[in-house]
Amino acid sequence: MWQKLLRFMISGGCAISAAVALINTTGHSTAVADHDLYLPLLYKLPGPNLPGDGLLHNPSFEEGWTDLPPAPGYLINQQPHAWTLTWIKPGRPLYDSSDLAGGVPECVHKLSDQLPPDEQPGGPNALILDGRVTYKLFHASAPFGAELRQTIYGLEPGTNWQLIAPIQVHLHDDADPYGAEAGVWVNEVGGWVNGVNMGDRTWYEHVVTFTVPANGQAAVVLRVKSKWPRAKDFFVDHLRLLEVGKR
Repeated sequence: MWQKLLRFMISGGCAISAAVALINTTGHSTAVADHDLYLPLLYKLPGPNLPGDGLLHNPSFEEGWTDLPPAPGYLINQQPHAWTLTWIKPGRPLYDSSDLAGGVPECVHKLSDQLPPDEQPGGPNALILDGRVTYKLFHASAPFGAELRQTIYGLEPGTNWQLIAPIQVHLHDDADPYGAEAGVWVNEVGGWVNGVNMGDRTWYEHVVTFTVPANGQAAVVLRVKSKWPRAKDFFVDHLRLLEVGKR
């Protein structure tokens, strides 16, 4: 009897291992329609996301994603694990602006081997600062706005911290760099930086210093917007949360 049970456990374990390996290597189900194959359902199994541990989770977008329901045009955006992704609905005002969104941005993970050599880690135009993934938010021809949000729990009240959030914008030779902006906030402290200050195709480190309130929480918000119907690409990678002392 025990020999049969042992054989069952071994064969079952192999099947489970094979299934996990299949998920990690293929990244999508064979049932996915052809037009969705360029957006894998899962890059890899998500890591832990424990509330109350005082950590910023998935800061370099290496821990996988969830595909959101299709947006207009069958666009499937990728929501990074531990983050909430939203965007401005077309026809609605952009963040802190009277300009209107004209389309839904594409928001996806770009893996190192999907980039040309000069944009891979260590290249002269590197789009990856840590690991092998960068997060891209872009549109080829319409104004747009998009947001990533995450709340950190379990920080010690009264302590001081800095959030460092590198963001890069590609202006595509737009003569008006004021048409692109990126902003970072923690507990509503922070602000926008425009393309003039961020530069074109260079990493700009948004730095927000804050004091942890009594509830021990830090609500992190990253936003990007493009005001005009011209191509704009934003990239985000390698966020860091650093303690800078107590008040």
